Amino acid sequence: MAYLVLAIAFIVSTALSAVAYFVLTTPYDPALLMLATLAACISLIALGFSGVLERERQLKRNLELKNERQRLLLEHSSSALLLLDDQLNVEFLNTHHTSLRNIKAEYGDDPSLVNIWRDHISEETRQHVRQAIAEKREWRGELCFGGSKKNEYLATTITPILNDRGDLYRVAISAEDISEHRATADRLFIREHYNILTGLPNRQFALRSLQSAINDIDNAKHGFILLHIDLDKIRYINDSLGHHVVDSIFTETAERLQRSVRDDQVLAHLGADEFLIILDTENCIDEAEILAETILDRCRQPFYINHHEVIISASVGLCRFPTDGADSTLLMRRAEAAMFNAKENGGDRFSFYEEGMSSETELRLEMENHLRHAIARDEFRLHYQPVIHLESNTLRGVEVLLRWENAALNNPGPDQFIAVAENSGLIVDIGRWVLEQACKQVVAWSNAGLKPLSLAVNISAKQFISGDLLENVRYALSQSGLAASQLELEITEGLLINDTSEIRDTFSQLKKLGVNLSLDDFGTGYASLSYLKRYPFDTLKIDRSFVHDIDSCEESVTLTNAIIAMGHSFNMTVIAEGVENLKQRRILRERHCDMVQGFLYSPPLQADQFVAWAKRYAEMQISQHI
Repeated sequence: MAYLVLAIAFIVSTALSAVAYFVLTTPYDPALLMLATLAACISLIALGFSGVLERERQLKRNLELKNERQRLLLEHSSSALLLLDDQLNVEFLNTHHTSLRNIKAEYGDDPSLVNIWRDHISEETRQHVRQAIAEKREWRGELCFGGSKKNEYLATTITPILNDRGDLYRVAISAEDISEHRATADRLFIREHYNILTGLPNRQFALRSLQSAINDIDNAKHGFILLHIDLDKIRYINDSLGHHVVDSIFTETAERLQRSVRDDQVLAHLGADEFLIILDTENCIDEAEILAETILDRCRQPFYINHHEVIISASVGLCRFPTDGADSTLLMRRAEAAMFNAKENGGDRFSFYEEGMSSETELRLEMENHLRHAIARDEFRLHYQPVIHLESNTLRGVEVLLRWENAALNNPGPDQFIAVAENSGLIVDIGRWVLEQACKQVVAWSNAGLKPLSLAVNISAKQFISGDLLENVRYALSQSGLAASQLELEITEGLLINDTSEIRDTFSQLKKLGVNLSLDDFGTGYASLSYLKRYPFDTLKIDRSFVHDIDSCEESVTLTNAIIAMGHSFNMTVIAEGVENLKQRRILRERHCDMVQGFLYSPPLQADQFVAWAKRYAEMQISQHI
């Protein structure tokens, strides 16, 4: 175009010069006039032509800059962009995008989308996209390219471009790399639905799988069996050996259980020491029993962890769908109820659900929930039972006993709520509260005029091992002002099973503090002569089960006499519990038992009632009416 303008300009210049030379009459030299005219025209033409050239150069620069910007945007866009012709051949793709970097190398300069998608995209997705293009509508979805070492996920928009006649002209594809987002979502899904420690599905996943199994069964005659597995003694091992050992036990238990089930059966780790197995419709009751026995046997096998040989057992509860429940929550609860039944019968066994088990489990859970708020709601009451010196018949001390006033649960007795408190770990806080309140009460009695009394407080194994008992005792003594020599801690025999250096050190520290130690309920559990020799006990308490029939059973008299002699041989004070009549007292006095407590003297009393009783008892002693 520029050259055409230049040619026309030269023709016009020549014509003007010819007119100036041949036509115009002028006093100037015609040749010079023509030359001047030609020079002027050429100058004007050159000036105009240079302007045109400059404009074209500017337009070209603008176009190149625009193209460069578009190229940079396309090549470095966060989205993968493709342009296809009407035959779905790739006309353009920004190969600098990581998701498409290998496509051009694999398929050459003219790759076909058909070939690319055949190798990388599932058939189902390809059908949906083909249908959308055929219907000339936009398709949005997620594509997975599986050609690399790891899958890449693209959030994709495919837009048909139509010509003026409405026919397919081009296809534009925009895809956003969401591989990292997908990986994060997968990690969150795993964290939400799988146990991080064992890698097994968690409770939430198990409930969903359980509900899916229920939904998949359309014939009520067919069903499945649910196994709820709980490891025994785990809390005790955690208190004595630490959570790292317990975590290793959970991990190895998961591996043992995985070897016990098929790949198509659901095995879940519900949390802590609980596991779940869902057996499909092909498994009958006999096969479920065989599996339960296999699980019990594998759990009995020793665990060797950090130079420790740990031996545990398991309790297994089984329930059946639809016999024992028609929804996932109910089935889980009833399998757990059957498990608790097996545990209450000694553990290391399995139990099928039977009618009524759920109510016991629900009561236990409800009781635990109420216990969590009992201190804050001021529901606990302390009762005190007198301890009498047999030789002098004088009041020497009291044993503090805990009572729970909870109308909603009909005031459960200690035989009901103490076990729940220990199993849930709530006994640590409850025991601390009892210790502090009882010490304050004994000091208050002394300030009110009663002679100083010894105070016996029961300490559970859980409280002793994991409850910072030494610091709690120091705090209770300093806060109340009670002398350490007046405090006696009653230890149950179950604590002595695990003879560790930490337990012996705590005993030693308590003795240095000046606190007395008592072995409670001797003869009913695990205690032996070696424990009496190994631990610095001051007092030995004879359980009421030996005392209640010594007035009618010679064997009980013999056992009681042996316990008294054993205690005295270790220079221990012997106290007999549960004395209810004068004959029992006489027999114990004849066997030189040091002290007694029981209903013969008084039942456990509230603090104000105890003061009145103590004054009456002292008056009776003065009058020698006893």
